[in-house]
Amino acid sequence: MIELLIVVAIIGILAGVGVPMYNGYMASARVQSATTNHNNVVSFVTATLTRCARGSPTVMLGGTRRNCSDNSSLMARHFITYFNSISTNPYGENDFNGTDAATPSGGPRLGLTGIAGTATGRFIDIRTNIGNEARQNAFLPVPGGPGAMWIRIIRE
Repeated sequence: MIELLIVVAIIGILAGVGVPMYNGYMASARVQSATTNHNNVVSFVTATLTRCARGSPTVMLGGTRRNCSDNSSLMARHFITYFNSISTNPYGENDFNGTDAATPSGGPRLGLTGIAGTATGRFIDIRTNIGNEARQNAFLPVPGGPGAMWIRIIRE
């Protein structure tokens, strides 16, 4: 009986130490996953727009062929639709991957990437709310850092 009590006490101690460590690991993993998603979105959008600039009349986004002649606003919506179909929010909330004014700074919601363009402009703008380990807003690119608050990709 005493051995059983000792085993239960040891399991309790291990659980008391292990659960906070696991939660910290999961918080770090969410931030890293959102950062990776951001980098993948920027690379994919850049590569797709480069194909258009090299003279391709269309590009494939998933199983859908999109016209390179579409304006930046429409292209941004195409990218949003594509990324919504293949990615998930590492924070497990807010399934919307487009731009919105859900945060005080006008950026996307926690864990999501905002993609924006204008009907008359030549730009696609990208910004990700990678969050932090306390589940507060933290953005890429970093506000006040080098460059603007959104990554701007120029359409040629």
